[in-house]
Amino acid sequence: MDISTFIPLSTYYSYLKRFVISPTTMGTIAPSSRWLCYEMLDKLNWQQDLQVAELGAGTGVITQQILKRMSVNSSLDVFEIEPSFATELDKINDHRLRVYTASAEKLNSHYNMIISGLPFLSIPKKTGLRVLKRVHKELLKTQGCFVLFQYTTRYEKTLSRYFHLEKKLVMRNVPPAWVYYCTPKNKIG
Repeated sequence: MDISTFIPLSTYYSYLKRFVISPTTMGTIAPSSRWLCYEMLDKLNWQQDLQVAELGAGTGVITQQILKRMSVNSSLDVFEIEPSFATELDKINDHRLRVYTASAEKLNSHYNMIISGLPFLSIPKKTGLRVLKRVHKELLKTQGCFVLFQYTTRYEKTLSRYFHLEKKLVMRNVPPAWVYYCTPKNKIG
């Protein structure tokens, strides 16, 4: 487990600033902790070439950890609608990374893994459902997995309509977060 990742103070400031301006789209005042990153990513199989998407990438804390684990022939598409965060993501110098300043509703590729930091309870319900339907559709084609974190379990019922769930609580995060490992159901119920 590599938990030596240093998160610059400016990243914390960026999150706090964006949270004050728009708490409904941020969902948190701090970037993901290294323990949350570890819990989300280390259970996944990185030994093959993958097409990965990250939804709500923020300033790239999880993005950097994904890139560390991916093979040289894998690719990572990140979706971030906050312009200042997208600018930070564009500074990451890695040929495998593509940054989209578009909503996760625009997913339109067959991914093996989709990693999400979207605050589903904070975004409009219809938008969240459209994102889940897109994720389900794209992952179903590859039998891929969807990993996300949420700060409460209140979105579990909605997630379980589309996915089989396994979850784990990460206390070493501000605030503590639930990590969900999801595989798509063949039929949406």
